[in-house]
Amino acid sequence: MVDKNNLLEGLVYNYTSATEPPTRDVRIEPTNAFLGSCDSLRRAMGKGCAKYNSRYFSQGVGCQLTLALGIVRTFQNVVTIIHGPLGCGSNNIGLAGFNKTARALKGKPANDVIWIHTNLDESDVINGGVVKLRNAVLYAEKEYRPDVIVVGNSCVPGIIGDDIDAVLEELEPQVAAKLVPVHCEGFRSRFVASGYDSAYHGLLKKLVEPPIRIESVLVGNSAEEERLEKIKRQNSRTVNLLNVGSTSYGDEVELSRILSALGLKVNVLPLYGHIDEIAKMGEAGLNVSICATHDDYLIGHLKERFGTPYVIDTLPIGIKNTNQWLRVIGETMGLVEETEKLIELETSQLLEAVEPFKPILSGKTIWVGGGETRIFTTAEFFQSLGMKVLGLKPHNFDRFAVPMLDDIEDPETAVAVAAGQPAEELVYLKRLKPDLYVGHGGSNGWVVRLGIPTIPLYGQSQNYMGYSGAFELARKAARALLNTNLSKKIVANVPLPFKQEWFDSNPQDNIKESPQEEPPVRSSVQ
Repeated sequence: MVDKNNLLEGLVYNYTSATEPPTRDVRIEPTNAFLGSCDSLRRAMGKGCAKYNSRYFSQGVGCQLTLALGIVRTFQNVVTIIHGPLGCGSNNIGLAGFNKTARALKGKPANDVIWIHTNLDESDVINGGVVKLRNAVLYAEKEYRPDVIVVGNSCVPGIIGDDIDAVLEELEPQVAAKLVPVHCEGFRSRFVASGYDSAYHGLLKKLVEPPIRIESVLVGNSAEEERLEKIKRQNSRTVNLLNVGSTSYGDEVELSRILSALGLKVNVLPLYGHIDEIAKMGEAGLNVSICATHDDYLIGHLKERFGTPYVIDTLPIGIKNTNQWLRVIGETMGLVEETEKLIELETSQLLEAVEPFKPILSGKTIWVGGGETRIFTTAEFFQSLGMKVLGLKPHNFDRFAVPMLDDIEDPETAVAVAAGQPAEELVYLKRLKPDLYVGHGGSNGWVVRLGIPTIPLYGQSQNYMGYSGAFELARKAARALLNTNLSKKIVANVPLPFKQEWFDSNPQDNIKESPQEEPPVRSSVQ
């Protein structure tokens, strides 16, 4: 059993002297290839052998570059340089509008996302691409005068050995912008979430400054002592609420509302933050994680470097987990009594609000797919409303999610750990036939063609976290179950591109299990 209060115990984070962070394969030993039950997954994680699993056939995975740039390109007055072949920048086109809308929602300047591509070709693969990178940095400085220039290193320059750190070090005296290298070559790790660590490694190395040292004030300077004592008091009540790409504006408003009700000052960082705000991250009294998959590298380093305490206990989705998340913050900040009063008030109001949805949801079955901490907290909430969880599909699974297995009532609930692999998941869903599927947009497009109603696990303009988010989740699910006409019409007119032989196969035959591991429990879905 992993102690929820010591989830970072035994992990080291002070890697900023290194060019790039260690991969998650080495650092936290997760798995992205496991099919079985909650109980068998717990046993495999306990033995430490699930990390060796792989697949005979893999369909559709993410890109570390996309995840890393998804963080750094949101900063105010930043230019992102993608160092690689032209295709590596295609994702920016689709997300440009997303970022601009998010900035407007948060009251930030709704500037365009500025990115430059070095467009490496066959000649550059042979001769190297550092000349193009150097020219791109100088062009960005001259044309846009940004506060920061971020260079995202893709697979090709990583393979041919372009030394982007040496190029940026050479150019630092020639430009006013801070130069941030981000090493997110996709071949380095099986785990796409390593891209988050790459982005935060660059941020920590180049942008975060040491906090003001109160104790350095000369004795006798009363005015300066009073000023710095005021800063110290403010910092002790300041909380960094660490937002991620899957945090909507509504989520940020709700979580900020809850923490402000305890008398805390809330900084929502680092996405869409100004460089001056990011530089002062080390001055807060507490770092609060929303998602361990995104944040552990960042808060672990800030703890080791500055001694800043952290909360990485759970993700505040649903009643139980929002209360748990809030209690740990209250205890850490010395606000236990105030926290309990707030929880009692918010919980009673929420329970009354969701009561009309319970008759609709009770007795229905559900499958949840997406990020590990998000799907377990979402599943637990729907379970508390009377629904039965048939299965879960986390993109990956690591030590941070092990305690959440306790929240699933049936230990034989199916678990399919996979990044991508929609064809594999569809075999489970066709056999189990859940009443409702909750997942990311890409997955929902596949699943609805089985005739299963779906709702999104996340949406930019919607609210999922905190007390108001729990109400919205319940309302979305009830609405989807009351009107299933869309899924019925789609399954009648848009077939899936798989033969019956595929649906008759056993998906567990695709897993190459570690020889040190006992075979997972074969559930009734087989």
